[in-house]
Amino acid sequence: MLQWDWSVSLDSNSRADRRARTRPPTDAIESAPVASGGGLTDRLIGYRQALEEHFCITVTDRSGRLIEVNERFCNIVGYADSELLGQHYQKLCPDGNDGSIDQMWETVQSGRTWRGLLRDRAKTGVEVWFESIVIPRFNSGGVIEQFVTISTDITPIHAQAQTLRAMIEYFPGGLALIDRDLTVIATNKLYRTLLDIPEELFANGDPKIETLVRFRAQRGDYGPLPVEEAVEQRMRILLSPVPITTERNEVTGKVLEIRCVPVHGGGHLNTYLDVTDRRRAENELMRAHATLQAFIKHAPAAVAMFDPDMRYIAYTDRWLHDYGLTGQSLIGRSHYEVFPEIPQHWREKHKRILAGAMETSPEEIFHRADGSTNIIRWEVRPWHLADNSIGGMMMLTEEISERKRLERQLWKLAKEDSLTGLPNRLQFHEYLQAALKSVDETGGQCAIGLIDVDRFKETNDILGHAAGDELLKEVGRRLSTALEPYGRVARLGGDEFAVMISTGSVDTRLSPAIDAIFDALRTPITVAGGQHRCTISLGISLYPSDATSASELLKNADLALYRAKDLGRDRCQFFLPEMRASFERSYQLQRDMQRALANGELELFFQPIVSFEATRPASFEALLRWNHPERGLLAPGDFESIFEDPKAAADIGKWVIMQALRQAAAWQRTGVDFGRIAVNVTSADFALGTFSDFVCETLIATGMSADRLCIEVTEGVFLGRGATGVANALQSLHDLGVEIALDDFGTGFASLSHLKKLPIDRLKVDRSFVRDMETNPDNMAIVRTIAHLGQSLGIKVTVEGVESISQLTLLRAMGCETMQGYLFARPMRSSQVPAFIARDRALSA
Repeated sequence: MLQWDWSVSLDSNSRADRRARTRPPTDAIESAPVASGGGLTDRLIGYRQALEEHFCITVTDRSGRLIEVNERFCNIVGYADSELLGQHYQKLCPDGNDGSIDQMWETVQSGRTWRGLLRDRAKTGVEVWFESIVIPRFNSGGVIEQFVTISTDITPIHAQAQTLRAMIEYFPGGLALIDRDLTVIATNKLYRTLLDIPEELFANGDPKIETLVRFRAQRGDYGPLPVEEAVEQRMRILLSPVPITTERNEVTGKVLEIRCVPVHGGGHLNTYLDVTDRRRAENELMRAHATLQAFIKHAPAAVAMFDPDMRYIAYTDRWLHDYGLTGQSLIGRSHYEVFPEIPQHWREKHKRILAGAMETSPEEIFHRADGSTNIIRWEVRPWHLADNSIGGMMMLTEEISERKRLERQLWKLAKEDSLTGLPNRLQFHEYLQAALKSVDETGGQCAIGLIDVDRFKETNDILGHAAGDELLKEVGRRLSTALEPYGRVARLGGDEFAVMISTGSVDTRLSPAIDAIFDALRTPITVAGGQHRCTISLGISLYPSDATSASELLKNADLALYRAKDLGRDRCQFFLPEMRASFERSYQLQRDMQRALANGELELFFQPIVSFEATRPASFEALLRWNHPERGLLAPGDFESIFEDPKAAADIGKWVIMQALRQAAAWQRTGVDFGRIAVNVTSADFALGTFSDFVCETLIATGMSADRLCIEVTEGVFLGRGATGVANALQSLHDLGVEIALDDFGTGFASLSHLKKLPIDRLKVDRSFVRDMETNPDNMAIVRTIAHLGQSLGIKVTVEGVESISQLTLLRAMGCETMQGYLFARPMRSSQVPAFIARDRALSA
């Protein structure tokens, strides 16, 4: 038996430790001194019996080996004491104790008492749970000798607790248990999820319900109410003295059904069920029911249900309206009583329906007894009971008289141009197909003309869209009147009109029709309070001589129209086969250029720009060449039609600038001494508004400084559309240090005001003035004037097309210091430039 030393002192002054000292194990009771009179001995024996009967007692040495177990403990774990004594306590918990064993040993090894739950495993393998207190026992020297454990078997209670915990956790809603102190002592995960309560609020133990409510109020879960008011309202509901059920729409969109039930003895049990789907389903059901009722009553078609005897059992308001029965009740009345005029063949049809047939009609006229008529679409079918037997007949009729009127109106809208009232593209194509068919069947020919109003965009931009519309309406009216004896006119869209003239076997009608078209527009049109001279371009193609199909005929007329525009507008042009060949050549050229850009077929040649200042090296103008795989080396004049496509022109322009600067950088790296690289640009380069940015990025990418680049523009570039954007881009490049040259100066409409407004650094005299200036006094005067103008304005002048010594002498006498022409060198490949510069340097010396 253990000997309990009542004089032992624990290493803790806590109230729990002091209480532990008052609960000696059984050996302590046996070894206690006997008090006089035997009273103390009796009490100690009673204590021991009580402990033995109601508690499990074990004693272990410092290493954890069992040195004493009482009978109750053995009975619970199912081991005999002989099987346990001398064994390590771990025998009873081979799979650990979720860290509680480690925590217990750490506590008692430090001399303190430990309380907590211990999980042992009985001999049968069943888990046994104990609520235990472990007390360290000290020897007289104050050293721990043994550990006494006094435990209560709480396995049934623990099982019930686990069951309750599972019930709480797996409750099909959120659950919160609030004790009488208003502490939330139990919740499940779904509670925290539904209310979106963070786990941090539970980190320091069970929170107060007010803490959770206040958190949600501060977060705005209860709407715009002040926090204190919201907390007060929610607390009043959650702590209701009587059971209540409420419903809340959470900010998350969920609908929660909340039940608050007071618990006997104090506290509350609150449950939260997510009824979002249920409410949504209920609302959908209610909506569907309301929709069905509304459909039955307010369906846009007339619907009626009959029993097998053709008595009314249901009908829509539209049924009453369509048949002039408003205000009458038809329930129970016979259909044939309401409509005695129903013909016999309809009555026979009703019998077929009641036998299981179904019949429909897209359109039928119903003659009423009062002489009126209804144009109706109808469908009649049986309706079935739950046992699939026929319960009667359902009749759906739709009054479509108004629809027929609207269909005629919509047809008109679909086939007529809303602005001019003329046939539109759709109706014109129908007319065209019919005309071609007639020609095929009866012979003769048909002429198709496409018309564009000349410079309509400028008119629209200057006078406004309203004025433009008025102009188009008047043009359409005049064309329609002029062509009335000859054919048809249609508006295809925008300012494009089409005419169709059936000329019969000879073209005697065609020439008068064309004259009538142009005569109709000779008189000015009053637009926006002013007289407007309106001209047109007309392209004509003939069937079947020019084409064999409608699409081909229109394409040919379109080509003829473009030729009329190219020839100066205000004219008529008939289609010629070479137009298509020209178009196809242009199209093929466009495709070849796309291939050339991709395959590296383009090349830059360089023509020197010679300076007569001894210290200034020659500059070079980059000139585009195309090494065509079939046609050989091409100059831009051989493929100038490509530049009519703004995108193609812009792509080529970017390539030229990039290649020119790359070549300049290569010369610079190899020590080639040159002045500037000049590059010609077009309006297409400025179209997107990013030209100056592109040039700047390319200079940076190639490592070239801006003062080594010259941008050459013609007068048409900055005098055309988008002049402001061009001027801004040139100014940005000029500010960067790029030289701006005005090319072909004197051939256009540039004025001195433009030279003052634009950042022009150099004028280039066009070669056309230089070619015959020795024999043409006017050209001599122009060149001299430009040279003096440049000197007066401080603008450098370069003369192009210098081909003879005599021209050079005259130009030098005028003070021209920079020249370009075959006299000095023809355009050369980049590989020839270093040799030219060396020769030029020798000549200068």
